[in-house]
Amino acid sequence: GVVPRGTALGLVGWLVVLVLLMGVQGQLRSYYYCTGGGQDGFSCQGLADVESCGLNGTCIEDVYVDPCGNGFRLYQEECDDGNTVAGDGCSPTCMFERGWICEQDTAGREPDSCTVVCGDGIQRDSGCCTDTGCSLECDTRRGCDDGNAVSDDGCSEECTVEAAYQCIGGDINTTSTCLCRRSRVTAGFTHTCAISPTNTLQCWGDPAYGKTVTTFPDGQQDTDVWPENRWMALDVWVSVEAGTYHNCALKFDGTAMCWGWKGKTDEGDGRIRVPATPDWERDSMGGYTWLSLSLGEAFSCGLLEESRFRFRRICGEEEIPGTEGCSSKDRCTGCRAYDDWNLAWLERHPCYLSYVDTASCLVPKNRSVVCWGDNTFHQIEMPVYDQWSSIYTGPYHACGVMDNGTARCWGNNNVGQSHIAYPDSKSWIQVVAGGSHSCGIDTNREMKCWGRGQEGQAEPPCVDSWLRACAGQLHTCGIHSDLTIECWGSNDAGQGNVPHKRGTCVAGTNELAECDTIADCTGGGKCSGQKKNDWVQISCGQMHTCAVDKEDMVYCWGANTHGQVAVPGGVTKVVGTTSTGGNKVDSRGFFTASCL
Repeated sequence: GVVPRGTALGLVGWLVVLVLLMGVQGQLRSYYYCTGGGQDGFSCQGLADVESCGLNGTCIEDVYVDPCGNGFRLYQEECDDGNTVAGDGCSPTCMFERGWICEQDTAGREPDSCTVVCGDGIQRDSGCCTDTGCSLECDTRRGCDDGNAVSDDGCSEECTVEAAYQCIGGDINTTSTCLCRRSRVTAGFTHTCAISPTNTLQCWGDPAYGKTVTTFPDGQQDTDVWPENRWMALDVWVSVEAGTYHNCALKFDGTAMCWGWKGKTDEGDGRIRVPATPDWERDSMGGYTWLSLSLGEAFSCGLLEESRFRFRRICGEEEIPGTEGCSSKDRCTGCRAYDDWNLAWLERHPCYLSYVDTASCLVPKNRSVVCWGDNTFHQIEMPVYDQWSSIYTGPYHACGVMDNGTARCWGNNNVGQSHIAYPDSKSWIQVVAGGSHSCGIDTNREMKCWGRGQEGQAEPPCVDSWLRACAGQLHTCGIHSDLTIECWGSNDAGQGNVPHKRGTCVAGTNELAECDTIADCTGGGKCSGQKKNDWVQISCGQMHTCAVDKEDMVYCWGANTHGQVAVPGGVTKVVGTTSTGGNKVDSRGFFTASCL
C-alpha cells in the first residue's frame, strides 16, 4: 500500500493515486523520508528539515496509504501493533484501548508492544500474558486493580489480591475495591470482641460463661477453652468471632481456639471443640489451618485453608459409598456420598498423589467448610465442596459462597431463611445469615434478602452498589461502593443509627456548635453531619452494630444493656432512649489491628 519512493507526481498523477487508493483501508498521507547519506530511508520532519538526514542527505516528500495494522505508528495513529484485532491493547483503528499501554520500537521499524497497565484502576480480563510471562491482573480469582501500584492495601503492586483481603469488582469500567476479610471486630448477642492494635484478644459486655475472658493461663481458666493448653501470651491473633455464648479466634498461623459456654451438659454439645486432625497426626503442626470462622448460638463453622487435608473423593455413578473413614494414613478406603459431611472422610494429601499437581508438584488448597456443635436444625450438615470463599452463620442456620459464585444455605428454614429463591446461575460475592433472614450481594453489587421480613430487615433501601453486608437478629446493615453504611429493619435500640462525620448542632441552645452525636447538642438540638465514607468492615449483633473505618478505629452503636457497645478506652455517649427505657449508645475510639 505504499507508492514507490522517488515517484514524481503531477496533478494527474495525484488524481490517479487517489482513485486507486479509494478502496484501500487507511488514510492517504504525505510521507517525508531521507534520500542519500547515512540516514537514507529513515523518516524526517518535512522539506525544511535540514538536520535529520545528515551529511549528503535530503528530506523529500512522497505519498502513501497508512493502513492501520501495518506495524508502523505514524501521524494520527496512537499505536500500531501490526494487526487490526481488538482486545490486545491497540484497537482496530489503531487507538489505545482502556487499561493498556503500547510502546513504540525505538528505531521505529517494529510493531508496537502493548501490555496491560497495573495500577490504573482498570482491570482487564485478558491480555495479561507476554513473551516474558503473565500478570495475574486478568485472573478472575486472584487479579485486581485498585488504581495504584502500592502494596499492603489489599491489591499488591503487581495487581494481585493480597492475603487476608477480598477484592470486589474490578473491570474495564470499575476499580477494584479491596476490603480486609479478617473479622477484627465482632458483635455478638450481648457482648463484643475485637483484635487489639498489638494483636491480642479483647472482649467486653456480658461476662456470663467466661466469654469476655481473653487470657487463658494453664489450669486457671475461668472459662472452657479448646484446644486446651494451646494458648500463649505471645500468640498473634488476626481474627475473632463472637457467638451467643462462645467465641472463636484465629492465630496468624491459621490455627483456631474457641472458648465460652460449652453447653448444658458436662461434655457440652461440641460448639467450642474445634475439630482435631486424625489421631495419627493430631499433634502435628497444631491441627487444621483455617481461613475464617463464623459462630451461631450453639454451633460453629470454619472455612479450611489446608494443603494437607481434603475430603475423600465423591463416588461415581457405579460406585457404592464406603463405610470406613480415614483413621490412619494407610487406611482410607472407598468413596463418599455427595452429601456425606462426616469429618472422617478428610484425608491427608501426601498419601494420595491424585491430589498433587503433577506439573508443579504442589498440593492444591482445600477450602472446605466444616461445622460442629448442636445439630437440632441440621445446621452442621454443610454441603461438601472443596472451594468455598466465605461462610456466615446466624443463630440456627448458615450460608456460604463458593469460588465460582454459587451460594448455599442450610440449617433452620422455618421462614425460608435457608432457601435461596434465585437460580444457581446467579453469581454471589457474599451471603450472610441473620436471626431468621439472609441477605446476599451478587457480582453486580445488587443485594437480595429472604426469610423473615416483618421488621423490614429483608428490604434493602437501595438495590445496587453494595460491597459488604451483615445481618443481625432483626436488622441488616451494608457498606455501599462509596464506603458509606446504611442499616434497615428494627431500630428500637438505635442499632441502625450509623455514626456520621463531625457536624454542627441544628437548633437547640448551642446551635452551630461542633458535634459528633446528638449528645453534644443541648436544648433539644440535633447533630447534623455528612455521611462517613471510609468504612471497611461491619458486624451486626442482636441489638447493636460495630464497624471499622480506614484508620482502624472501631465504632459501636445500639443497646448497651451489658456494656457491649462501650468500646474500651473510647468515648461513649447516650444518644437516646429505647421503648423499654434503656439507653441508645454511641461509642468510638478503640483501635483494632491492621489487616494481617
